[in-house]
Amino acid sequence: RFIELAKSGQIHNVCQPNSLLTFQEYLLDYGDEEARELGAAALRENLERIPRESTRRLTLDRLERLEAGERDLYF
Repeated sequence: RFIELAKSGQIHNVCQPNSLLTFQEYLLDYGDEEARELGAAALRENLERIPRESTRRLTLDRLERLEAGERDLYF
């Protein structure tokens, strides 16, 4: 799947959201209060940089699921 996405130029629609999910999971599992606050600001800022609205909504949904305790979410 990676090669298909890379060749078509759509890899950013997977990699960018996955990086945000990984960062959120790390903050929740290992971040102290200060790191979580700074991380939340970075997540909000970078969430807006996802070009496709549908991908942005799906990413936000998965970020909320991580906060609720789910783990290992990805695109």
